[in-house]
Amino acid sequence: MSFRAISRFFSALAVLSLLNLPLPAVADVATDSAEVLRVGMPLPGQIPFFWQDEVGEFQGIYADTLRLIAEELQVELDFVPLSQARLQRLFIAGEIDIEAGVSPQLEVPDALQQVSLYSEPFGIVNEVIIYRPELSFPVFILKDLEGQRVATVRGASVPDNLIREDFASQWQIAQRVHRGWNQIGLINEATALRYQLEDNLDYEISLPYASNAVTFRLHSSRKVLLPSLNDSIARLEQQGELERLVCKYRCGIQ
Repeated sequence: MSFRAISRFFSALAVLSLLNLPLPAVADVATDSAEVLRVGMPLPGQIPFFWQDEVGEFQGIYADTLRLIAEELQVELDFVPLSQARLQRLFIAGEIDIEAGVSPQLEVPDALQQVSLYSEPFGIVNEVIIYRPELSFPVFILKDLEGQRVATVRGASVPDNLIREDFASQWQIAQRVHRGWNQIGLINEATALRYQLEDNLDYEISLPYASNAVTFRLHSSRKVLLPSLNDSIARLEQQGELERLVCKYRCGIQ
């Protein structure tokens, strides 16, 4: 609490005392004044990065990284699961404060870019093409897909030369390619591997066509937090915590 807020608080206590009214608990006031960051989580989540488990807990590399940062910044987190398209709309409206795993290199709508600040990178995500095993042409780079119909996540940025079919999630794309309902899909490498190995989904995985540094997208109304956010990322990297979290969720899946 600021000095001015503390002064107002004790002035209020004095008035309540004179009026012989019950005094509020100091702990309650401190809780009410705690800063809360509203975190947008794209539904239905992306294992191993960010998802909500069967008991409602938020798990993954991004969730745990945010918790470590929040502890350093002394802020609370409010995880808000949303579709990717709705997450963008609420972020633009200022109803979401931060989004994890964002690549600043990808093009986004102007309205979103105008309210977006980006942290220092805290990780790398490889993007891959998944495709039906019977396809005979080499699907390794995006130029091979020019004019092809490709399954993509609604709201995600993809090259303009593709004929995109939008779906709700990477899980839906993986399932559709596995079942043959789509021949080709775009998802990230870690997710493609996990679905293929743990869920026995049948598709081929290309070499990465892009490797994107990922950051936190912070709403411009919270710009005062950006230097502290970057300092926290640097400390966690120096301490080896970011690498430890990646290994916690990814070591052993390949």
